[in-house]
Amino acid sequence: MRSFTLSLCLFITHIHLAQEREYMVTKNKDTIYGSIKRSFNLFDKDIVFKLEDATGKKTRIDVNEIKCLRLFDGVDGNSYIVTIYDTWFLKRIVEGEIEVFEMLSTPLFYVSKNGSELEFIDMGMPFARKKAHAQLRPYFIDNPELLEEFDSMQGTEKNILYIIKKYNSLKENKVN
Repeated sequence: MRSFTLSLCLFITHIHLAQEREYMVTKNKDTIYGSIKRSFNLFDKDIVFKLEDATGKKTRIDVNEIKCLRLFDGVDGNSYIVTIYDTWFLKRIVEGEIEVFEMLSTPLFYVSKNGSELEFIDMGMPFARKKAHAQLRPYFIDNPELLEEFDSMQGTEKNILYIIKKYNSLKENKVN
């Protein structure tokens, strides 16, 4: 019985650890597991990620070959990173039906609803608040009460993120 309990504990620990491994998904839909680290070069504006496999071999991750990265440690913390235009890495900052991504190199934002193509949003910029508000209105059209609340707010980054999180929460609660 003691052996069975020990085996069960080891199995559960293995499953738990296996589910939390860092990985990358290529454009060819291959999933590659390993330790992923972000490199910095003070004289180069490009962000570089490297994958270290079980043997210790490090490989540079080319942004044009990657669909997404799943990280748990490091500069970006527990994060989900996608690529856009085969050029830049974006970090998901809001997860749900409406997702918000921020570029890692600059504070530029992209939004997607239900996995649609990413759309650039000028949120947070004082001179672009009306534009950001107008761009995001269609995302809330299926919830008139929330749209009314959104229309009563300024299009600041804080307000936009608040309303998107509220929208996602309401959608999630309807499903459950």
